Amino acid sequence: MSKQEQLSSVHLPWFGIPRIARYFKPYRGMIAVMFACVLMNGLMDIILPLFQQYAIDVFVLGNTTQGIVPSTILYAALIVTEALLIQASIYRASKLEMDVGRDMKRDAFQHLQTLSFSYFSTNSVGYIHARVMSDTGRIGSTLCWGMFDGVWNVTYVVGQ
Repeated sequence: MSKQEQLSSVHLPWFGIPRIARYFKPYRGMIAVMFACVLMNGLMDIILPLFQQYAIDVFVLGNTTQGIVPSTILYAALIVTEALLIQASIYRASKLEMDVGRDMKRDAFQHLQTLSFSYFSTNSVGYIHARVMSDTGRIGSTLCWGMFDGVWNVTYVVGQ
C-alpha cells in the first residue's frame, strides 16, 4: 500500500470534528455572541410576518388609522434591529472563519517545518502548499457558516 493510499484510508471518528474543535475553543465568546445574534435574527424572522398580519387585520381590514404611528415606529425599530443583528452575526461568522483558518494554517505550516527533506523530495511542495491553503479554508468556512445556518434554520423551523 502506497503512502498516499495509507493517508487516504485513515479513519477519523466523528469526521475529525473533535480534532478540529480545538481551533474553535479560543473563540467561544465570539461563537456565543454569533449564536445569540443568529437566534434573535431567527426570532425576528418569525415575528415580522405576525406583525404584518396584525397590521393588515387592524389597519386595513379594520379600516382605521388609530394607532398606526406607534405601530409604524415599532415596525421600523424591528427592521433596524434585524439589520443590525444580521450585520453583527455575519461579521462574527466571517471573523471566526478567518481566525480559525489562520490558526489551522499556522499549525499546518509549523508541522511542515518538522518534516524531513526526503518528504519534500517525494512530494510536490506546490501540491502540499495548495492543499494546506485550500483545505484549511474550506474547513473553516464549512464549519463557521454551517453553525450560522444551522442555528438560524433550527430557530426558524421550531418557531414556525
